[in-house]
Amino acid sequence: MKRKAGVILFLLLILFSLVFGSDGTVDTENRLIPPSSEEPFGTDTLGRSLLGRTAAGVGISIISALSVTFISASAGIVLSFLYILPRFPKAIVLSLSDTLKSVPSVILALFFASLSGPGFLKMILAISISHISDIARTSYSKTSQLLAEDFIEAERAIGSSSFRIFQRMLPHLVPYISLQSVTVFLSALMAESTLSFLGCGIPVTIPSLGSVLAEARPVMLSAPWMIVFPAAALVLLGFAVELIALSFSESDSATERPHQRKLVSIAKVSSNGKARGKTR
Repeated sequence: MKRKAGVILFLLLILFSLVFGSDGTVDTENRLIPPSSEEPFGTDTLGRSLLGRTAAGVGISIISALSVTFISASAGIVLSFLYILPRFPKAIVLSLSDTLKSVPSVILALFFASLSGPGFLKMILAISISHISDIARTSYSKTSQLLAEDFIEAERAIGSSSFRIFQRMLPHLVPYISLQSVTVFLSALMAESTLSFLGCGIPVTIPSLGSVLAEARPVMLSAPWMIVFPAAALVLLGFAVELIALSFSESDSATERPHQRKLVSIAKVSSNGKARGKTR
């Protein structure tokens, strides 16, 4: 139920962005007009439609978070395969990931922005580097558990290649990486908004929820609608992703218990079969 509600809300926000998203036309004569039937969200300090800029900001935030999630999930899958290789330096990679985790993505983005100014790709790179460490640790933890399973030991006993072993492990890794990816998406969404709000993320020429909120700072008391509507869109977007994340965690815990019971029953049947064979 939570996943369905989260997905519906997420799709509605995407539809909202596609239908109403626009950069807006500068019209200084109609600046800071309160919400009305003609302008449901009002206008900003340059007379641009806040409805269009908020909708466009939702789309930019989703694209940014999806880009970070794709890079992080891809890195997690690749690292999961590399962890299987006997000579792969796991300790070095994990130490490096822990070191990167200690540096917040905002600090990394500020560093890149100080070198050559803000930019979309630099922001995505900075946030991705910070979140790959989460995926790397999760992938290592789950891969280590699967390597101790009987079906993996059987593959090794018959001389299967590392790629074949990884193929057998991948269906068991996907749920965990998916759950981690949803968490990364939510974190990347907040990081992008924070960086754009500080002026170190997406260039100001491209509307994002963070930059729209930053534009509202000087007039947030006289024109509160400039804060309310973009902030509400950001909250709804985060709420939709949080519902999806909760549904993933609940389904994961619900399916793991029957799986464990199945393993126990198989073990009991195996032991009973051995006992009967001995009595015979």
